[in-house]
Amino acid sequence: MKHWWIEYRSQWTESPMSCWVHLPTDGLPWYQSQQFEPPLPQPIDGKGYPIYFVTAGRFTFQFSSLAELDQCIETLSQKILPPTVFEYEGKQYYANRHWLSRLPGKVKSWRDRQKAIKVLVKARESFKEELASLRYIT
Repeated sequence: MKHWWIEYRSQWTESPMSCWVHLPTDGLPWYQSQQFEPPLPQPIDGKGYPIYFVTAGRFTFQFSSLAELDQCIETLSQKILPPTVFEYEGKQYYANRHWLSRLPGKVKSWRDRQKAIKVLVKARESFKEELASLRYIT
């Protein structure tokens, strides 16, 4: 059974991780910004903007870019999860706004994260292979 898939949308769709991974570089608030690092994904010719879904156990992760998937794997791979209170440009963002705090508790245990990481890594490889043959609109 395949635990991951890609859906395509006519417009870019934000995921729970988007504002934590794609950081604005033009000095504007995230929702007004036009420049990000890493950049927002580009549409694929004839398909649109990809949205990546990965089901691990009974939870389905959603990503708007492979950069978000990479960040998720990196974060969940840490034995002790990082705090979800961050300071960015002099403002503090608290736990309930961070993508990690929005995950259900059952996903956060080390044992469950180890299982999820294996699925996420396999999905990442599969997505990369699938996207290699597609053309991006520039």
